[in-house]
Amino acid sequence: MTMMSANRGSKARGVVVAAVVPLMLLTACSSGTGASGSKDGEIRMMVNLTDNLDQSYWEKLVKPFEDKTGLKVKIEGPTGKSVAESFPQQLAAGTAPDVIQSIFPDDDTAPELVDLSGEDWAKNTPMFDEYAIGDAHYAVGVGTQPQSLVYYNKSAFKKAGITATPTTWKELTDDLGELKKAGYTPMQTAGDYQTGLQLQQIYHPTLNQLHPKWQSAVKDEKLTVGETYKPAFQMYADWIDAHYIAKSDVGLNPSQADGNFVAGKAGLYTNGSWFAATLAKAGTLPFDVGVFSPPAADGKSYPGPQGATMANPYMVHKGAADEDGAKQLVEFLVTDPAAIKAQLGSDGVFRKDSDVKQTGVGSQIQAILDDAPALVAVGEGQGNVRLPVTGFNPKFTEVAQSLYTGASPADAAKAIDQWVDENR
Repeated sequence: MTMMSANRGSKARGVVVAAVVPLMLLTACSSGTGASGSKDGEIRMMVNLTDNLDQSYWEKLVKPFEDKTGLKVKIEGPTGKSVAESFPQQLAAGTAPDVIQSIFPDDDTAPELVDLSGEDWAKNTPMFDEYAIGDAHYAVGVGTQPQSLVYYNKSAFKKAGITATPTTWKELTDDLGELKKAGYTPMQTAGDYQTGLQLQQIYHPTLNQLHPKWQSAVKDEKLTVGETYKPAFQMYADWIDAHYIAKSDVGLNPSQADGNFVAGKAGLYTNGSWFAATLAKAGTLPFDVGVFSPPAADGKSYPGPQGATMANPYMVHKGAADEDGAKQLVEFLVTDPAAIKAQLGSDGVFRKDSDVKQTGVGSQIQAILDDAPALVAVGEGQGNVRLPVTGFNPKFTEVAQSLYTGASPADAAKAIDQWVDENR
């Protein structure tokens, strides 16, 4: 998950700056070997450990680097609940690792990171410029997680008489009607965080054609979030009223929604590239799965820009005992063909124009990524394209869920604008 800035809004800035003073003093007093706690010839890398990306996965991944350089890489999990929580804590304690995986810089942590702008090997890595802060580049990634994807049940499409995937909103709405007639849940949705996420995902291509870099426009007070999303709220409310979306879905957890699609109950399901891993784990399904990019804005070319995030990002701590060795490790992780291949094979990570062979659903996602005219910031934003608030995604989900319980699109637009105004 992206670690977003805590001091973009003016109301939060005084508290955060006050908190940064002791942090800076601690890291300044703990520079050199003490800052990272590294032993000679050892590079500490903090990663998010998961069931499939466990300690042995990471140790196997860095073994060729160790063999080639003679440097030792120590893989560490977070000391707190996550890397996002642990890194700032370790910075303050003077025990931060040399390399940090899975999170992005924010306004508070950026001064403690190495700017990789001058590294030639970094410049062609995925979404390098999209994650710049000012003119600096603190994060480099292995690949991309496309987010604006619609998975569909090909058997359901055939039964409903749908012969091609939709490229316009009218076509999509018509298809939902045909899927309902054919006995399917037309569009699978879910509760929890996924309600707002799905609505953002399906609307990214349209929104970014109508309002490029819309997050920055909101920050500059040239747009409001409400006016940008009101058409999406209206579309969503219309689908709920037509029973193309089940009102009860707002009570489903995301894994239950996944299960409904896998069981063949739904025609369409908006989700990110990571859902491909869920489908792979499910084994042989009683239907073929297709994937398409959501419709574009009326009168605009299709496909539209693809909402995406940098995947497997790495950052180097400026206080690393061996800063050069840490940079060498990151260079290996994001440029070595074998290391890239290993990482692209996990958690729905893709790389534009990659020659890594994909099959099935993965090959369709790779084609969507390759055909995308642009990769654009999602949700709260990233790098230099950001909203002037933090905590946008949870609030947006709350607003989207209100549409299930009778709020009007105008109510939803007013609610999100009021929240942005109060939290700038």
